[in-house]
Amino acid sequence: MIKASDPGAPRRAASVVESGGVIIYPTETLYGIGALASSEKSAGRVFDIKGRPHGSPIPILGRDITMLEDLVEFNETAASLAEKFWPGPLTLVLREKGKLPALITAGTGKAAVRVSAHPFVIRLFNELDCPVTSTSANLSGGDNLLEFYEIYDTFNGKVELIIDSGNIPPSKGSTVVDVTTTPPEIIREGDITFRELKEFF
Repeated sequence: MIKASDPGAPRRAASVVESGGVIIYPTETLYGIGALASSEKSAGRVFDIKGRPHGSPIPILGRDITMLEDLVEFNETAASLAEKFWPGPLTLVLREKGKLPALITAGTGKAAVRVSAHPFVIRLFNELDCPVTSTSANLSGGDNLLEFYEIYDTFNGKVELIIDSGNIPPSKGSTVVDVTTTPPEIIREGDITFRELKEFF
């Protein structure tokens, strides 16, 4: 475990991810389980650690829209939403370009992507030049874990590194919008409300 405030934490976390390891890291919504999004083996470990059934796609984080454009197709609506709400708690479901492991997309031809505003994630991507998985750090089907001791007790010994950013405020997670449909479909209302999105559209 390492404190998120430790100056060496981002480089250490990046080294773990680059070597195929798995980290638990904070975002502005929930803690996430992070591994190389481009690696089938690393993604498989995330599924195993979380107890998530294969066939359920998992979201990924990128440094910015430029990094994510290499993996997914941004249409006009998606670009507008990203400009308005990124970095922040909005996950966009977009057509993927065939560069991601099948485990990540579950064979749907789509990928869920986001840019996080959390200070640690920003520092992490100063050290890391590839997207990471961003599924919530809890056991599949379980409640969201907001207290750090719950995170630690659940994942200690199962991952290579846990980044301690303390407890996090109550969160419903990121809001998920499928922008491949017309009109876009709100799959899950999270910290960005349905009303905010309706006003935007």
